[in-house]
Amino acid sequence: MTHYICTGTDKGVSDTPGVCGGEGCSKEGESLEACDCADGKHYGRQIHNHNDEEVG
Repeated sequence: MTHYICTGTDKGVSDTPGVCGGEGCSKEGESLEACDCADGKHYGRQIHNHNDEEVG
């Protein structure tokens, strides 16, 4: 099922498209990205620490 992810520091996930509303997130106000993963790992596209380094 398609869901929408923030690739910034808050790692938000939404069922509907929109923008990141995470106050202080590195991607606050930017569009969420569509994702169709089934395992919740989002193909490694989310940042996993607060240094904006991608892991995975």
